[in-house]
Amino acid sequence: MKSRGLGMALVALLIIVLVGCQAVGGVNLNEMLTKQLDVRSSAGSGSLEVQLNWDEEAIAAEDEETQRLIKLFSRIKLQLDQVRSDEKGNMNASGSLSLNDRTIPFALQIDPTTAVLTVEGAKRPLVLDAAELQAGAIPGEDLFPGIGDMTSQVAEQAVRDAVKQVASFVVGHLPNPPKIQAEAVQVPINGTPTDLMKVHAELNGKELGELIPVFLDSVLSDGQGVKSLIEKLAAWVSDLPQDLKDAIGIVPEDTDWTPEELTDAAQTVMDGVKELRDEYEEASSEEDWQQAFNEALTFKGDFYADKSLHVRKSDVEIALDASLFGEEDIPLKSLVIRTSQEAWNINEDQGLGEVKVPANAMDVEELAAMKPRKLLGQLSANSAVYGLLKNDLQIDDQSFTLSSEWGVPFASDDDGNLYLPVKETMREFGNPIAFDAARKQIRFYDEPTIQEFVLTLGSDQALVNGETVQLQSPVARLGGVSYMSADDLLGMLHATYTLTDGYDGEQLLEVKRDL
Repeated sequence: MKSRGLGMALVALLIIVLVGCQAVGGVNLNEMLTKQLDVRSSAGSGSLEVQLNWDEEAIAAEDEETQRLIKLFSRIKLQLDQVRSDEKGNMNASGSLSLNDRTIPFALQIDPTTAVLTVEGAKRPLVLDAAELQAGAIPGEDLFPGIGDMTSQVAEQAVRDAVKQVASFVVGHLPNPPKIQAEAVQVPINGTPTDLMKVHAELNGKELGELIPVFLDSVLSDGQGVKSLIEKLAAWVSDLPQDLKDAIGIVPEDTDWTPEELTDAAQTVMDGVKELRDEYEEASSEEDWQQAFNEALTFKGDFYADKSLHVRKSDVEIALDASLFGEEDIPLKSLVIRTSQEAWNINEDQGLGEVKVPANAMDVEELAAMKPRKLLGQLSANSAVYGLLKNDLQIDDQSFTLSSEWGVPFASDDDGNLYLPVKETMREFGNPIAFDAARKQIRFYDEPTIQEFVLTLGSDQALVNGETVQLQSPVARLGGVSYMSADDLLGMLHATYTLTDGYDGEQLLEVKRDL
């Protein structure tokens, strides 16, 4: 329910911003908005894309790893090829997530209690608690925590009814953007040619800022409309089911408003709007306002409605250029957000049921407890998700820093040779150690290199997988801490290190291991 509700809320919000309220070409835009809140079930497809256009000259000055990550996240796209949802809170979706040129297919099933995510290349699906996944998705849930405990139908209907009342009033006072037009068209929806009314609208940030006082003035001229809205909301609260009232803490005195109290509430709203209007003139002349509301921010959208005024298709683009990022040192030229969606079989039976959890599914706790190498072992080596985590994000690579002064410090001798605290170094690598006091031996196993180590205090020889290895220096004990030559220990673990100076005069030993 909540996932579908969020999608409809997004469509409604975009219509509010881009379309306004006045009828265009015979299309009742107010009704077009509120119709989206009546969608209980549907099938559809859609996408959300974020494109970051970087300043190539500035990026060239960054190190190779930073450039690689910037390129990876320069284009992020969520593609939903097929989405079906129903009024019971069930949803099935399939699609892909793309990072630049890396595409990861997935499938998602949700019912009111359970969600199962299947990622192509993963050997086991992930099962999630749907309630936790969707927590906070109902407007007002943070203010009224008990609403999250209500059945999806009760809570959803309550939210829909309230939003309809407020949205209808707000949209009724919104001015249309400077550029808006409507025309009859025929476009394919799910491959079927469909007669629709296309509403095209464009707006920039400067024009958006200029519409704000027009909206406020319209509300100020409609005191009776504000009072009527307050009365409708009071009636809405009064008519809520008792269990929902109990859940969100509404007591009888909250619903027993006198006519005088309703009038006072409406006047309080009008006073607040008048205060906002008075503050507009000052705010609009300030630098922060000019930076936020200017031509550097542009909106444009196409909305396609059927005869019932259900939005069957939409394409929206929001673009921001570099000036909107202020004086921050962000080497971005522009940011572009694109959304697209189609819908069909609106309010028809989608044939969905409860989610069946596969026997081999893992939960979030198990996933969170996995070490990177074990996680990679759950993925097919030739899959896109493996390539992303292993090669692009390098999640199994290890790095840490040891200091000559703080923590468990490393040591050095007069010749500049470096010695690492064995237990602390192994802790950073994730390798537990065992100490045999009788034999004065340290044992540990390094899974990434598939090596078992036996070190003996005072000896310049180590056993690695049962074979004797000659060390440059004996393993030594200093102040209750066992030390080993950095070249010996890190060399056998296939790690590298660099020595740098810290801000407070200490030396820092930075260890890295590329797995």
